[in-house]
Amino acid sequence: MEIHVTEQAVDWFFDEMDLETGDVVNFFPKYGGTCSFQKGFSIGMAIGSTAEPEVETEKKGLSFQIDEKDVWFFDGKDLYIGLKDGEVEYSDGPIE
Repeated sequence: MEIHVTEQAVDWFFDEMDLETGDVVNFFPKYGGTCSFQKGFSIGMAIGSTAEPEVETEKKGLSFQIDEKDVWFFDGKDLYIGLKDGEVEYSDGPIE
C-alpha cells in the first residue's frame, strides 16, 4: 500500500491548513460518511505523527502517514489524494 499525493493537493495542505515544511498529516478511518474504501466510513485527517507509522510518503517536505492500526481500513489499496473543484479528495484510484 502506498500514499499518492498530487502536487496541487500538497499545495492545498500548505495553504489551507497553514502547514510548514517538516509537518506531518496522518489519515485514519472515521465512522460515518462515504468513501471508496469501506462503506459507512470516511477518511479523517490530523496534523502530527502517528504512533506507529505503517505507510508514509513525503512530498515537498510534507509527510503523509497512516498508522499501523488503521491500515485495515484501506483494504490493501493505495490512497490517492488530489484536488477536485478546489477541495481535497481521497480515492482508491488516481484523481484527475
